[in-house]
Amino acid sequence: MRSPFRSLLSALTPAAPAGLFAAAVAVWCVAVPAARPAHAEEHPKQAPKAAAPAKPGAKQSKAKVMLGSPMTKVRFSEPAYPLTDDGTYRSFMDKVLDEYGRRCVRQEQFGWEVAKDDQERLDYIFQGTMANYGRMGYLLGEIHPKSVTDSETIVFLGDRDKERYLLVWTPLESSVLFMLCDTTDKDAKTAPKK
Repeated sequence: MRSPFRSLLSALTPAAPAGLFAAAVAVWCVAVPAARPAHAEEHPKQAPKAAAPAKPGAKQSKAKVMLGSPMTKVRFSEPAYPLTDDGTYRSFMDKVLDEYGRRCVRQEQFGWEVAKDDQERLDYIFQGTMANYGRMGYLLGEIHPKSVTDSETIVFLGDRDKERYLLVWTPLESSVLFMLCDTTDKDAKTAPKK
């Protein structure tokens, strides 16, 4: 079993895996003066776009960040950008869950901008966040679904209080993507009660 604390960026290739996360490569755009998250609805082959400079005297707005996951109630080791989904993330998570007889009923996805050679910060984000899941009572187990072909993508199932979550970490060239999904039995007729 691979260690969940191994280096995430050690074997990155310049291209995103099979177009699955190509949309996430442009997760953040360099803006003047603040970065803004891009959304999964943007075309996957688009290069990051810089925001237009603000007019003099105009109020500058900062990109929204989240301190943790509202769904799992776990705090991140560093605030993250919430990302929207055009169905790509959900489709990927459903393929993974199908192998385990489950399906996704609620989802969240977050991203952090990380310099290509900043392994220390990447480790801090990943290890700190996963340690927080452990502190909150989640039983975590790394899984190796056949549908995940990228060797750098790390997938976990996290159980707590009769609930099972899918947690997926995917490092990209200058960012890291964290997808979460609340799951239920594939044949269940209703979503889990919250």
